[in-house]
Parts: sequence; structure tokens; C-alpha cells
Amino acid sequence: MLKSAWSKSRFGRLASRYDLQVAQIAGCATAGAAFSLGMMYAAPAVAALMSGYFVFTMLLVMLIDKNHFIIPDVLSLPAIPLGIAAALLVFPGPPGEILLDHAGGAAIAGGCLYAIRYVYAVARHREGLGLGDVKLAAAAGAWTGIAWLPMVLLLATLAALIVVALAALRSGPQKIALAARVPFGCFLAPAIVVIWLFKVLQ
Repeated sequence: MLKSAWSKSRFGRLASRYDLQVAQIAGCATAGAAFSLGMMYAAPAVAALMSGYFVFTMLLVMLIDKNHFIIPDVLSLPAIPLGIAAALLVFPGPPGEILLDHAGGAAIAGGCLYAIRYVYAVARHREGLGLGDVKLAAAAGAWTGIAWLPMVLLLATLAALIVVALAALRSGPQKIALAARVPFGCFLAPAIVVIWLFKVLQ
């Protein structure tokens, strides 16, 4: 019965569809729980639990994007309202201003990356940025707000460039093709978590 319930659950379906092991999901959940416990010292309990769940889902995003070059909507889309709610609980100030900052951040980030995706597709006649990355960028704006969006994107982009450069060095005479696929979610997800943690602790 437990096995049947697991297979029908959201994460059971994710595990089946994207070849995730139960141990991998358990490891992500453990890391999320540890993050929640650490956040208890700096944020309200509910916001700490939200943050832990967010870390859990971002780790799953990294695993799935690395192996399949896709970011499931079931992980990215719920992170948008969750980030706005967490910001309202954590940060002092008028709720309307916080809501505008973080909801606006989600709209701006998603809109900007969608525009980049569209322009690239028109210019190069192929997809250069997945819709999953666009939705994850919207989640970034929801969690970090407008002012910190450039830092999130800078961290993610620099990390991706460093990894690609190191891969090119390791490949020796073989060069990395300009059209090589890069799982950008693997870099964007941890960048969001780092900036969120920094904002909470500062």
C-alpha cells in the first residue's frame, strides 16, 4: 500500500518519469530539512519551513535538469507564490511594498528571460533557452525581489561559464561546440538559494 501511495504521489511520479532514486529524493529532503532548522534562527518558523521546501525542490531541479535538460512545472511554478509568501513573512516593511517588489521581480525576471528566448529563437532559428528556465527565473524574482535579480543571474551565468570553460580545458584538442546544451537550472537554482539566504541573514 505504501508503495502504491508513493507511486501516485507528486514526487513518486517525478521519480518514475525522470529516473530519480528514492535515496536521491530522500537526500534532497534531508538537505531541505536541515536548511529549515538553520533558518529557524533567522526567520519565522513558517517561513523557515517554506525555505526548506524550496531548497528541497531546487535540489530536485538540479538533478532533473542535469540528466534530462528539463525543469518540471510542478517544481518551478509553485515556487513563485511560495517565494512571495515567504518574503511577506520574513521581511519588515509595508506588505504592499514587499508584495510589489517580489511579485514584480517574478514578472520582470520571467519577462526578460522569455524575451531573450524569443529573440534568440528568431535570430538563430533554434531554441536557446527552455521555458523551464524562464519559469525558474520567475521563481528567482519571487524569492529575491527586483534589486537582487541581477546578482542571481550574474552568479548563475558565471558559474555556468566556469563549468563550460573547465569542461573545454579537460576536453583537450576537442572543442566544446557553441551549440552545446547547458543545464542552466543547475546553476540558477543554487544561485537563488544563496541570495535568499544572504537577504535573510543580512
